[in-house]
Amino acid sequence: MKLLKAAKAILLFPLNARNAAVGVQALSERLEFVRRELFFEIKYGRPERREDKPEIMRIVDQGKVDAAIRSGLRLNVGCGHVPLQGYVNVDMRAVPGVDVVAGLDDLPFEAGTVREISSTHVLEHFPQEMLRRRLLPYWYGLLAPGGLFRAVVPDAKAMMSHYAAGTYGFEEFREVFFGAQDYEGDFHYNMFTPESISKLLAEAGFVDVAIPVEGRRNGKCFEFEVTGRRPG
Repeated sequence: MKLLKAAKAILLFPLNARNAAVGVQALSERLEFVRRELFFEIKYGRPERREDKPEIMRIVDQGKVDAAIRSGLRLNVGCGHVPLQGYVNVDMRAVPGVDVVAGLDDLPFEAGTVREISSTHVLEHFPQEMLRRRLLPYWYGLLAPGGLFRAVVPDAKAMMSHYAAGTYGFEEFREVFFGAQDYEGDFHYNMFTPESISKLLAEAGFVDVAIPVEGRRNGKCFEFEVTGRRPG
């Protein structure tokens, strides 16, 4: 329906405006909007069409999850092989230490019930529009009022600066930008600076967005940490 309305708007665009520079620019922007919407729906489908998604959700440790809900639910999403103590560890792969196997945009928790969502080197595995339209708004909705969001991601600004200065090797730079690609989910679709991710979180509704650490070396990567809260 949204695409149909946009297409109609293009067809009804005044003829005299098309011939003016400002009209051409406006028409171009409308066409680009339709293109983005169309390709997003082709790639990901509509958000409400959950019946098309494979069912992978499984709670591995129900006792731990129930106890966490009673005491204040803290999620470590996309934990992989690095589960954290004090968190319910979530991943789409059933590797050791995972408490809940699920897609990160379809978790078995009620909206407004999570005290904290933490992720480490996860956001770069999602395309920009997926983050903006689905994942960040979904996580925001899971958080209780005042709930904390925390993420650690590769620091593109630091890596580019060190590469330009000759203090950071190309192979490390390439691997961090594109992912190690060891398995299906180990590809990077995105990269961030403190400014770019702060803008994304603000768009999703988070407040008190802060960068506690940036330019920190971690193995082959430079990384930074970002935090934000759901108002409450």
